[in-house]
Amino acid sequence: MTPDQEAKANQAANMILAELEAAKTPEECAAISEKHAKIFKRLEEVHPVRAIHIVNLAKMKKREFAEMERKEQQEQAELWG
Repeated sequence: MTPDQEAKANQAANMILAELEAAKTPEECAAISEKHAKIFKRLEEVHPVRAIHIVNLAKMKKREFAEMERKEQQEQAELWG
């Protein structure tokens, strides 16, 4: 990979990462995934380390949303408990 290609790959990865970090709902994450599917597929080929970083962030966000949902359900149960 040339330095220019690597710079473009990093720029694309940073764009996806920024959008994922800013996502507030699982639906937003899903939309980001669909929107950047082609770019991500290319990143997996040319810069797998950055692709793994994106996957890890997506997994972390998924856990974060699940934890938020669990807390909300627990709070509701305590209110009605």
